[in-house]
Amino acid sequence: MLLFVGMYAGQAFVYSRYGLRSVTYSCRFSCDEVTEGDRLELIEEIENSGFLPLPYLRSEYAVSRWLDLADMHSTVTGRTRFVSSLFYLRGRSRITRRWKVQALQRGEYALPHVLLVSSDLLGTARSARPADPSDGILTVLPRPAAGVTLPQAIRSTSFGEHPVRRGLITDPAMAYERRPYTGREPMHRIDWKTTARTGTLTVRREEPVQERRLCVCFTAQQGEYGLQRVSEEVSEHTIRVLAAVFEALTAAGEPFSVESNCLVHGERFRSPEGASPGRYHHLLQALAALDIVPPLTLREAVSVPPGARVLIVTPYISEDIRRLYARHPDAQIILTFPGDTGDLAVVPAYPTEEVTDETA
Repeated sequence: MLLFVGMYAGQAFVYSRYGLRSVTYSCRFSCDEVTEGDRLELIEEIENSGFLPLPYLRSEYAVSRWLDLADMHSTVTGRTRFVSSLFYLRGRSRITRRWKVQALQRGEYALPHVLLVSSDLLGTARSARPADPSDGILTVLPRPAAGVTLPQAIRSTSFGEHPVRRGLITDPAMAYERRPYTGREPMHRIDWKTTARTGTLTVRREEPVQERRLCVCFTAQQGEYGLQRVSEEVSEHTIRVLAAVFEALTAAGEPFSVESNCLVHGERFRSPEGASPGRYHHLLQALAALDIVPPLTLREAVSVPPGARVLIVTPYISEDIRRLYARHPDAQIILTFPGDTGDLAVVPAYPTEEVTDETA
């Protein structure tokens, strides 16, 4: 009995003191950026560089509930998913495990802080220490909502009030000079009426096509002035509608600016005018990091360029939205959830699947 007690006490002391000393652990995502609904992998690597075998080693960590880790033991509490993974490590060995992960909702997710828990041969004497922190951020981009249609006034407007500095396309109705034909001008610039009247080939010089600026103003907030109007699920659908609007405008080559009261990394989300695919991707990254609890209302936050067309994307019609509309009476409104619109004409972009409004 004394021998058994001595052996137990000896191995418990050894495992408590040296069990985790030779263990290194790391985890990483298989990619840095995905879109909502996509699958990726969480890769765990654990190495025992010592000769002492570890019959019981567990990694424990917490991630967002929106990262669904298949085949792993996990428990969801509130917005957090608690995960544990069990290993058996021989001396001088390494184990790599790949877990399937599905990104359920847009956002930016850091790698978890991991706690390593070890035990002796009998599973009684336990020791624990945090693993070395791993760097890395997983960005989950919003998936553009299906079936979103831009208002007809936005899709049909080709000409506006702001002349471009230089353009390949000119406006035949805006001829500002007529001069004799030199042979270098294109034939479609010949002014046949003036040529017939004067008897000399005459060409016209035209102003470049004028454009109208477009400003997309949006909010994804759940409520105003302490009043919660829509659920978080509706706000997330609004962000997917925005992604679809940005996608459609970029595909059409329509330059647009963005104004919002929502924050991205502590700064108000705004973007200057542009229409490039690279800018569209940048806008999606900003939407992934969007904070839907802004400090200001939309009307207080936005600054629309003079003379710009305005497109408002909102999950509800409030007094604040009405005041913004009164400031820009030609604005078009995309509404992302059914509600009381009063006398305002809106373009519906309601979710195709059932989305419950918990505040109704």
